[in-house]
Amino acid sequence: MALPGTLAVEEAVTGYTLGDRHLRALRGVVESSRHEDPGVALNTDLLQALRELVGCDHIMFEGVDYLRGSSWFSQGNGYDVDWFSTEVEKGTFWDLVRSGNEVRPWIPDNNASIVTKPTDYMSTKQWRGLPVYVDMLGHGPSTTYELIMNIEDTPGRQLRLLCWRNGGRDFGERERFDFQLLMPHVEAAYRRGQQHRQKSRLTRQQQTLLEWVAGGWTNQQIARRMGLSEGTVRTHLNNIYARLGVSSRTEAVTRVFGIRTRFQ
Repeated sequence: MALPGTLAVEEAVTGYTLGDRHLRALRGVVESSRHEDPGVALNTDLLQALRELVGCDHIMFEGVDYLRGSSWFSQGNGYDVDWFSTEVEKGTFWDLVRSGNEVRPWIPDNNASIVTKPTDYMSTKQWRGLPVYVDMLGHGPSTTYELIMNIEDTPGRQLRLLCWRNGGRDFGERERFDFQLLMPHVEAAYRRGQQHRQKSRLTRQQQTLLEWVAGGWTNQQIARRMGLSEGTVRTHLNNIYARLGVSSRTEAVTRVFGIRTRFQ
């Protein structure tokens, strides 16, 4: 996907000009997003390029389930450390978030795609007084600022790219617009890798069956097409759900193909 021209950018954000150096940095992120690393959610070069673009000390990408108060993966880059984990304990974090007066932007009103930051909802003083800031996010005497790219996933779930800047100024509209501009590329990079990872968990027969589900076929139609009984189709679907860690055909199709089935 090509980046918009300078004129379009200037019209979108007053005072935003796209110099050669900044344009190269944006293009660097887009180029990095095309590289795949099946072992992680996003390749390390992409995280590093994003971190350098917005000027942050630490960047993290995670899949958040708000209903369960947990994350199904978490990946970070910063402080001379790169890490990735699919076993994430976030209970303390969510307890602290919910104990504060303002739960946004960590628990949004809906799971729409948006770029936001804590100081959209409160003053810096209020931000520094929240339990989650005091116990987990603050670093020394300086104020830790945060910028969050929220990407829509299935209901109650989001992908989140979080940047932290320890000291200096808060993230501004330029960094926000950069994240909005690059959000489709970040999401596409994750979805491509996710599809490869999820497909590798399924047998060829399970992949075929799920392809029929993605096409909107009912269990009865799939059974006839594959020469199976409806009961066997249901058993295969339950096995697919277990392998993918989901609970419905819609979640399974979304997880593997990045699309939603017409039948719930």
